[in-house]
Amino acid sequence: MAVICHYAILEGDSEIAEAWFNQAAEYWKQAIALTPDNYIEARNWLKITKRFELE
Repeated sequence: MAVICHYAILEGDSEIAEAWFNQAAEYWKQAIALTPDNYIEARNWLKITKRFELE
């Protein structure tokens, strides 16, 4: 997913990149729900990008 986002950004297609980042956020949310004490960097990214409100 990261490679697709990277190339979309390089090509100037921010709409496609944003859609892929949103999909990645959904996958991270699911992973965090399964193991809430893991994925500190992903939790931080979700918080910084305002894709996930942390309790």
